[in-house]
Amino acid sequence: MTDTTQNSNTLQREGVGGINGISIASFLQMLEQEHHSCRVHVQSGDETGTLYFTDGELTDATQGPLHGLEAAYTIVSWEDPSIALDKSVSRPKEIKHPLGYILLNAAKQQDEQAEITTKPTITYVSSETEENSDYQNTIEILSGIRGIRSFYLLNGAGKTVAHSAPDQTLEELVIYCVITSSNLKNTLGTKSPRRIHMQLKDGGSLLIMPKSGKILGMILDPHSSATEITNQINSGLSVTLNP
Repeated sequence: MTDTTQNSNTLQREGVGGINGISIASFLQMLEQEHHSCRVHVQSGDETGTLYFTDGELTDATQGPLHGLEAAYTIVSWEDPSIALDKSVSRPKEIKHPLGYILLNAAKQQDEQAEITTKPTITYVSSETEENSDYQNTIEILSGIRGIRSFYLLNGAGKTVAHSAPDQTLEELVIYCVITSSNLKNTLGTKSPRRIHMQLKDGGSLLIMPKSGKILGMILDPHSSATEITNQINSGLSVTLNP
C-alpha cells in the first residue's frame, strides 16, 4: 500500500488521531517542543502528505512524488488542513534543516508568490508612455508598494498616461480634485497641497499626489497608511513634492 493511500485511509477514520482547527505550523511546533515521535498525516482537499517526527525532530516527508525537504515545504504551506497522527516508524533522516528554518522559508515563499500573483496589470494609453523612462520608473515604484490597490498616472495636463485598473470614476475624481485644488490656490493665493487624502465608503482611501509634472491617483487598502506610502513614493522617486 502506498503512503498516499495510507494517509487517505487514516484521515478518513473517525476517532483517535484526528485534529482540526489549528494551523499546521503551530501543531508541528508543539510536536517539536514535546519531543514526540510519530507520523503526521496531512490532508488539504485532494492532496495528502506525511511528515515523520523522531523525538520532536522532523526527519522526513512525503507528498505524492515529492520526498524530503521539498515535500515538507509543500505540506506546511497548506492552509486549514486536516491532521491525523499515527505511530512512528523507523525512517532514515532525509531532512537536515530544523523545523523553524523550514517554517520560516515556507512563509517567505508564500509571501513571494503572493506578490507575483497580485502584481497589477498595467494599461498604457499610448506607445509613447511605454517608451518614457520617467513614467516607467514611476509605474514600477507604484506597482511594488504594498497597500496600493490600484492607481492612475496622469501627466501635468491631467491626461491619463497609464493605469492599473480601468475605473473611469477614479480617473474623473482625481482630475476633479486636482482642478479644485488649483482653483483654490489661484483664488486664495495659497500653496498647492502636497497630497490629497480622502476616506472611501468601503474603508479604503483615495490618495492624490502631484509629483514633478505628474499626478498620481491611488486607491489604498483599508489598513494602509497614506503617510507611509507617501514616504515610500518620495524615497523611490528621490524628488521633492511639487510646492
